[in-house]
This record gives sequence, C-alpha cells and structure tokens, in this order.
Amino acid sequence: MLCTCRINLVRWLSALWQGAGFPEENELINSSGRQRQSHSPLSASTLLQMRVTVFLLVIYFSGASAAPILEPIFGWLEGLSGSNNSSPSPAAATVETQSLDELYKLAVTEGGQLTVRAGGDTSVQQDPFVQSFQERFPNINITITVDLSKYHDGIIDRSLNLTGKAGVDVAHLQTYHDFVRWKAEGRLLNYKPAGWDQVTDDVKDPDGAFVGMAYYLFTNTYATAKTSASDAPKKFLDYLDSKWKDRIVSVYPNDDDAVLFEFYKIQQTHGWQAIYDFIAQGINWVRGTATPSTVLLSDGPEAVTFTTATGFPDASSGVVEQLPPESDSSALVIWAQRAAIFNTAEHPAAAKLYMNWLLSVDYQTVLASGGWSVRNDVPQKEGLKPLADYGSMLDTKPFDKWMLDRELVERFRMQFEQLLGLPQGLSPIDEPAGSLRRIGVYQ
Repeated sequence: MLCTCRINLVRWLSALWQGAGFPEENELINSSGRQRQSHSPLSASTLLQMRVTVFLLVIYFSGASAAPILEPIFGWLEGLSGSNNSSPSPAAATVETQSLDELYKLAVTEGGQLTVRAGGDTSVQQDPFVQSFQERFPNINITITVDLSKYHDGIIDRSLNLTGKAGVDVAHLQTYHDFVRWKAEGRLLNYKPAGWDQVTDDVKDPDGAFVGMAYYLFTNTYATAKTSASDAPKKFLDYLDSKWKDRIVSVYPNDDDAVLFEFYKIQQTHGWQAIYDFIAQGINWVRGTATPSTVLLSDGPEAVTFTTATGFPDASSGVVEQLPPESDSSALVIWAQRAAIFNTAEHPAAAKLYMNWLLSVDYQTVLASGGWSVRNDVPQKEGLKPLADYGSMLDTKPFDKWMLDRELVERFRMQFEQLLGLPQGLSPIDEPAGSLRRIGVYQ
C-alpha cells in the first residue's frame, strides 16, 4: 500500500501545487463517448487546502505508518479535483403527496401539453395507452413518439448535445444503461410519484431519477392453431427437435438487446453448438418483437417462438405463453421498462401527472392483467404466482447488469451479425399500421 501511496503522491504533487489538476483529466469523455464535460476552475480556498495537504503528504512521505493516513487524503483530493466524470446528483426527491386531480389542474394551468418518447415496435403500439390517458385527462394533449428504444436514446443525446435540452418531457425505454448515464450526467429530474414506496426496489432509482413502469417478458409462445400446449417447446433444447424445422420465428438477436440477452444466456448455458443447431432449423428471422405474434397467427408454417411478449393472453387470442421449467430458463428474459422526467422538460407539471398516472393503482392493474405490476400492492394476473416466488428465473437484475456492460453487449452482437448478417427488412415502425396483429396488453 505504501508503494502505491508514493506513486500517487508523485503524480499529485506538481499538479496540485499549481492547482491545475491533471491535464489529461481536464476534459473527459463520458461512458457513451457522446459528450464532453470540462471541470470548473478551482477556488482560492480549495487551492490553499490542496497545498496544505501536499505539505502534510511530504512530511509523511518517508514513514511506513503514513499509508493508512495518506489513503483517505488521496480520496479527499480526488473529490476536490473533480476527477469523477459524473455531475453531482441533486438531492433525493420526496414522495408526491398531491392527488391525480390536483396534479391535473396544475398541468392544465401549465398549458395542457405533454411530449413522451416511448420504446416500442409499431407506430400504433401506444394508441390504447394514449386513449386511456386522454379519457382520464381530456384537457391534456399528449404527443407520444414510438420507436425502438435504441433509436430514441440517440435522438435525445443529439438534442442534449446541440441544444442542452432533451427535446421531450418524459421517456420510457428498454435501455436501462441510458437512464443510469443520464442520471450521472445530471440530465434527469429526481421525482418520486405517489405510491413510490410500493414499487419494487430493484426497478427504481433510490434518488427518484427513474423508475420501472412495466415488466416485459419474452418466453415460450406458440400458435394454438398449429400446435398444443403439451407438444410446444418448454425449454431451449426442445426447439432443436427436427419437428420444428422451418416452423420457428425469431427476432434477430442483433436487432434487440433483450433478445440478444436471451441468446447470450443460451450460449452460456448450452454453448455455441446449440446456437449453430438452432440456426440450422431454418428460422424465419424478423425485425420487431411484436412481429413474431403476427407471423404465428398467419397462414405460414411458423408455430413457435420465444422472442415476443404477449402478456399471457387466453387461448382465444390464438397464441399462448408458457414459462419454462426452472431447470432451464435460458430462452427467457424479463426486464422493467424505465421511465424518467428530463430536467429540461418544457411541461414539468404534465410530466409529473403522467408519471403518477403510470404508477397509479388503476393503471398498474391494467398492466398486471398481462402478468405483474411493478407495485407490490397490485396483484398479478390470475393463475400466476407473485414475481418473487419464481426466484432467479424471473429476476430482472441480470438483464440490468447485462445492459450496463456495453462492451460485452456489442461484442456479442457482432457475433450474431457475423452469423446472420445485418437485420433485413423494414424497421417495424415503418410497417403499415394494419400489418401487425395486436395480442395482449403489451402489443
């Protein structure tokens, strides 16, 4: 430890005595590589503190007993020099106490406008959502732009870079890592809607910067007109049976991070040969996670998939979801779609109304009709157990961890780009509105 301290001391002495910090750290690129931040000049008092500290360090430099004293001092200096590339987070928010009706009045007084960017696969995917909001709050004009989450974040980042503003009031997206980064950059408003304490800790930021608004689950799904519950695949290796050759539809793994995570789990569990064998099954590769349901309901041969979310509809819908056995849940992914208010929101009152409505018992009950609510006091769909009872199989944390490791994600994505090529076809957002079938609460 003493050796490390001495190396650190040499590194700090000249720069801190002059109050200059480290030239190589004066301008940092954040983890996304998209935006630069500069450190503020040091005040006279801070410079004096640094010089006193340097003097103390010199006194202790030659003593072995100095190590435990020097280490905390280095930590203090690190904070003074601004070597962290994250902006300080504002104080944690308190939980909202106003009712929806009170918040509604404030939003109307503000002007009655709201802009939202929502992750999704079809241009009409959020239409029932918008209709439900406007029925409850008719004097709020809500404009929701639906697109793939991986495109929304780039649009928001460019706006922040060009104008300093996000260009939108609220976003709810799959890209968990973006919310973590935006918080670190000081882009998000710390806000805790009513009912915050009922939201599962795993899906909310402790300071209120973002919160999970809905769970999404991709798992075994089959067309009732083409196979039966007993015959349909229950675990990944079942899809390799010759009877499913040319009868499987799947989203390109390299086109969606959640699907990519499923294939990562499969590769980690069963190895690359299982991936090769799956590809050899003559998969119908498609874009957009709402697309497989449409294909299953078509006249084509495709009967099964594990890359779509339908919200456990009843058999009358034509498709049925089945959870895998605990022994192999590799072909499954679950995550919480995060939502946040940007601190540059032009309509903050309407944004707060929206966030409170998203987490309200009434709306969470609607979402739970397709599985589970992010609120602990809203019961799950009949026939399902509480989410926590499924243990690691339906744990959202592994996907969050995966999303934060962008080097791993992109490296694995390139593996599938080499195996399958670039995703082919129109973006699902550009498909004709009537070409995709709506199944369940999430599509």
